[in-house]
Amino acid sequence: MTTVAKADKSRLTIRGLVDGNQYIVREQPDGWFITPEKKHRLKRAGMSANTFAKLYRSRTPLDADTAKEIAVNIAATDRAK
Repeated sequence: MTTVAKADKSRLTIRGLVDGNQYIVREQPDGWFITPEKKHRLKRAGMSANTFAKLYRSRTPLDADTAKEIAVNIAATDRAK
């Protein structure tokens, strides 16, 4: 939780902040809203289409019992919704 208090010389004291972190301060009709700066997700290189196709083609097909069990589970999930 972040606490904001008015200090001397029209300064604000904000408790609960972490040293080195950056925050976004927005003025709202009822006061101020302080949030941590959004962290950007790192883009990671994914699998190429050729590698995915090779993995997809090399998979072993499901046997009949496993396929039936998966179908039953999907139908049960659909009925539960």
